[in-house]
Amino acid sequence: MQIMERSSGVLAPLFSLPGSLDIGTLGLPAVTFLNFLQSAKQSCFQTLPINPVDESGSPYAGRSAFAGEVLYLDLEELYRENLIPKTTALNETSESRRNGGFPLFVKNSGVANYQKAYARRRPFWNEAFERYRAGQGGERYRRAEETFYAENKFWLDDYALYQTAADVFNSYDWSTWPTEIRRRDHDALDAFAKEHADKLEQTRFLQLVFDVQWREFRQECAKRQIKLFGDVPIYVGQFSADVWAHPELFMTSPDGRMIREGGSAADDYNPDGQRWNSPTYRWSRHVETDFSWWKSRMKKTLERFDMTRLDHFIGFYNYYSFPSIAPEPGDDAVWNEERNAAARYAVHPDDAYDQGWTPGPQERFFDAIFSVCPREAFVAEDLGVMKPGVTALREHYNIPGMRVFQFSFENIEIDKTTGRASSPLKRWPESSVGYTGTHDGAPVLGWLDDVRRFGGRKFKLFENLHFEAIRSVLRRYRGRNDPLSPLRKSRPILTAFSRIADILGLSRPKLGVVVRAPQLPRNVAILHAAVIRAVADTQSRLVIFPLQDVLGLTNDSRLNYPGVNKGAWKWRVPSGSIIEEDAEFLAQITEETARNPRTSRLARSFSARSASDSSVYEEPASAASNAGGNAER
Repeated sequence: MQIMERSSGVLAPLFSLPGSLDIGTLGLPAVTFLNFLQSAKQSCFQTLPINPVDESGSPYAGRSAFAGEVLYLDLEELYRENLIPKTTALNETSESRRNGGFPLFVKNSGVANYQKAYARRRPFWNEAFERYRAGQGGERYRRAEETFYAENKFWLDDYALYQTAADVFNSYDWSTWPTEIRRRDHDALDAFAKEHADKLEQTRFLQLVFDVQWREFRQECAKRQIKLFGDVPIYVGQFSADVWAHPELFMTSPDGRMIREGGSAADDYNPDGQRWNSPTYRWSRHVETDFSWWKSRMKKTLERFDMTRLDHFIGFYNYYSFPSIAPEPGDDAVWNEERNAAARYAVHPDDAYDQGWTPGPQERFFDAIFSVCPREAFVAEDLGVMKPGVTALREHYNIPGMRVFQFSFENIEIDKTTGRASSPLKRWPESSVGYTGTHDGAPVLGWLDDVRRFGGRKFKLFENLHFEAIRSVLRRYRGRNDPLSPLRKSRPILTAFSRIADILGLSRPKLGVVVRAPQLPRNVAILHAAVIRAVADTQSRLVIFPLQDVLGLTNDSRLNYPGVNKGAWKWRVPSGSIIEEDAEFLAQITEETARNPRTSRLARSFSARSASDSSVYEEPASAASNAGGNAER
C-alpha cells in the first residue's frame, strides 16, 4: 500500500511556530511555515494533536476528542473581519493594558505559555463574540454557521456545556462539580444551560471560528501541494468533555473517579511505568455500539487531515492499565467484568498477554473504522515492545508502521570481511514512515552527543549503543560541501532540579531530565546533514524530520520528557532561526534522494552513487581527536 508518492515532510507542533505572542497560531506563523516547506520542496506537514490541551499543555490527554484548541486562532483574521475593532487593535483598551501585552501584530517567541495566552486572548474573544452576535462583521463565519452547527451537534453541545461548567466552577475536574451537574441530571443541565446561555453560545462560536480557519489553512496546504498529517491520541484526558458526557464508555465512575488508568509498563526510560491521566476504555461498551464514538472521532479527524497517525497502536491489540490511585469497593468487580468481556470480544483471546495487559478490540475495531474511513489514511505508531500479535494486526490491514533512526542502532552488526558497520536503515520497508526522531525523544544531534558521552556504559538507554559504529555508517552519507550543524541555541527549559544537575555535572540519562545542552563537538555537528540524508535515502515511502533536526538543534529544544510532568510542550522556535539556507539545504537532500513528487526526474539514491561519486567526503581519521567543545578525550 502506498501512503503517498515517495516524499518527505517536517514535524512541527503549531504551538512551537514563531511569529506570535505566547504560542504559535493559524495565522502568520502557520502560513510562514508553509512557505518554508514549499521552498524546501517538502510534501507533508505533520503536527501534533490539535485538540484542547490539558493543564500541563499536553495534547495527548486533551479536554476533547473533537474540539479544536482555540489558542491557535488567528486574531488578526478576526480583526480583518471587523470582529476586533481598530481601537482594540491599537492597544487602547483597558483589558489589554491590564493583561500586560497584546497578541496582535507582535512577533515574539520564547517558550509556549498557555496561561498567559488564555489571559491575553480572552478579552478579544469576548469582544469578537459580542460584535458577531450584534451582526457587526464576521460574514465569512456567518456563512458557515448553519452547516457547522448541524454537522457537529453530536459533540459540540456537550463540549460547550463542559467548557462553560469548567469556567463557572473554576475547574476542569468535573468530579468536583455539584452532583447534579457532574451526573448530568437532565433538569439541572437544562437550568444550567439557560442560566449560562451566553457562555455556551460563545464556546460554540469559537469552535465555528476554529473550523473555518482550519479549513482555510488546509486549503493553503493544498495550494502548495502539501499534505496535512495529523495525530489521534489513543486516549482522552480524564478531565474531558468526552469522559464527562459518556462515562459509560470509559473505566470511570459516574462521579468522575478513574477505575482503571491507561499507561505503559516499566521500561528503560521509566522503571516505574507511566500513568497517563486518562481512563482506559470500557471496550465492551464500544463493541455494543459498533464503535460509534470512535467512528465519529476518526471521521472528524479526516475532515481536518489528509492522513493521521494512530498513537499507541499497540493499545488496540492489548493495553496496559493501572488500578485507581483511590480505589473503592466494587472496582474489582467492574474490572473483572470488563476483562471477562474482553475474552469474548477479542478476536485472539487465547494469545499470550503479559501480566498487567488486557486484550483490546483488535480486528473488530479496525473493521468498524474502515467501514467508514479509508485505510490508506492511517499510519500506525507501532513503537515499543512489538508482540507478534501487534505486528500481525498491522500487517493484516496493510497499515504502514514507523521506523526511527534513534531506535535502529542497538547491537549494530559489523561485517567480518570488511570490518564495516552495516546500516540498519537498509532494512526499513517501503511501506513505512521513517523518522530521524520522535516528539517524545531528544533531537537527533542531542541524542548522538549523548551516545558519544554515555554509549556502551551502564545507563540502560545507551549501553548497547556505540558512537563510532553509528558514525561509521553516517560517514557514507556525508557530502563534500555539507555544513556543520549551525549550532543555533534554543531556549532551555530549566527547573530547579535541572539547575542543580548542571551545577553538579550529573548526567541526563541518570536523572531522566533535560538540562542545558552543551555545545556540540565538531565530530557530532559534522553529522547533521548526514543524518537527514541517511533517513531520506531509505526505502520508506514517506520520511518525516522533526523541525529541531532540520535546524540542527540539540537537547534544549526537546518537546516532551515521558514520565516527567514539568517542562514539556513548551519549546518554540527561536525568532529568526528558520532561514533561507535551511530551505535550500532540505531541498537539496530532497532532490538527491528523489523525494520531490512535484518533479518527474528520478535520481539515483545517494548511497548508490556514493561508492563511485567523488563528491562524497570521508572525514579524516584525526577529526575525532581534534574535536572541539565538550568532546571527551
